[in-house]
Amino acid sequence: MSSTPCLVVLTARGPARLLAEGGTQAWRLKPENVRRVGYCVCVQNRHNGHWGGADQEHHHGFMVGRISEVVPSPEGRPERYLVKFAEYARIDYPNAWPGLRNPIRYATLEEFGISDPDTLNWHRMPEIAAGGTTVAAPSQDEEKDGFGPLTIAEAKAGLALGLGIPESSIEISIRY
Repeated sequence: MSSTPCLVVLTARGPARLLAEGGTQAWRLKPENVRRVGYCVCVQNRHNGHWGGADQEHHHGFMVGRISEVVPSPEGRPERYLVKFAEYARIDYPNAWPGLRNPIRYATLEEFGISDPDTLNWHRMPEIAAGGTTVAAPSQDEEKDGFGPLTIAEAKAGLALGLGIPESSIEISIRY
């Protein structure tokens, strides 16, 4: 049985922010090492406040991305990189971080209970338009009826990007 290598990141950015940015950033890593693996597992870090939209349980693996490329981080920080995803799949893997000090490591998908990545429910990443705003790529459900489900976190992240304000300034009320 062969193993599938992956990059694992401990990120304070939540799923909505990762989708809005096209992947995970601003990592200090060697792009040539990341290019040798095809996947990235994102594990939630809830110890950095709310700036990144972290909304998953602490140390939970919550997303797997199919890596498309590694580019300099658009945040402009020297020697920091954005690991872009072509597709993503949501996962729920508790206790996914072994307590290491470095927020990146290399592992295998099998360590996260994924023996065959093709069995995951993959979605295309939203397209990033000029100016950094996202243009959502339609999911299979969306292609059928024109729209699909949206989480509160995704709505807040999209509004914050579109309005140029922090997510913390947005409140959403739902009336039944």
